[in-house]
Amino acid sequence: MGKFFDEIPDFLFSWIEKQQMFWTATAPLSGFGHVNLSPKCTRGLFHIVNAQKAWYEDMSGSGVETISHLKEPGNGRITILFHAFEGPPRICRLFGTGTVYEYGTPEYNEFIPPETRVPGSRAVIVIDIHKVGTSCGYAIPFYEFKSHRNQLLQWAQKREDEDNDSLVESNKPSSKGMSIYWKENNAESIDGIPGLDDKTAEVTNPFETRRMSYASDDKAIAATTHKTRVFSADVFGRNGILDPKFLMGLSLGVTATWMIMQLV
Repeated sequence: MGKFFDEIPDFLFSWIEKQQMFWTATAPLSGFGHVNLSPKCTRGLFHIVNAQKAWYEDMSGSGVETISHLKEPGNGRITILFHAFEGPPRICRLFGTGTVYEYGTPEYNEFIPPETRVPGSRAVIVIDIHKVGTSCGYAIPFYEFKSHRNQLLQWAQKREDEDNDSLVESNKPSSKGMSIYWKENNAESIDGIPGLDDKTAEVTNPFETRRMSYASDDKAIAATTHKTRVFSADVFGRNGILDPKFLMGLSLGVTATWMIMQLV
């Protein structure tokens, strides 16, 4: 049975903080515009300020729909969705109005100082929450969390390093850096609504980020996946049919075990 609240109830605070991902939903004011739904990882990027305010660190991507919709005059509507992949079923929606503070602005720096910023961070999205909805989530399947992916962080760190090196050498961003990527891919939504501000994309100072290694999680997942696939291919074959050699070996093993048991 669905329930609604005027703010985040106490029992949801710790549950939200444990989730590994969430979704954002926004839409342009035009009835012909494209509704956007974006998956996001939490990994220290989503923060609850109080029962009626939350914010998250928005990462660079191939599009800029959320930022464009929130900046559209008269718009700003946003819904954040969490749901349980493990434990008791639950769906939670945070309905609110979003405000965008782009990289390089004083407001952005108040939320994200350089020592905590991760590569690729382009904005802070602040949500003023006016309604919270919960529902059963009985149809949501179980999924096991293994690790967050690191490809985006690796990609962003490489582009920001390109800009930093170029700024030192020639006092201008690199053609392979994040600045030109923002100009070419994040300037407007697919409906033509303005996205990142020109000043945000015009990087004039080196990026300052928390320097970390972002390779270990992916290697661990790759190793686990490889082992699983090798076992599946050895046992079931490439077409998913049990391998005759495996069946023969299994049969011989069972027979040998039965004969030994008879002699004991």
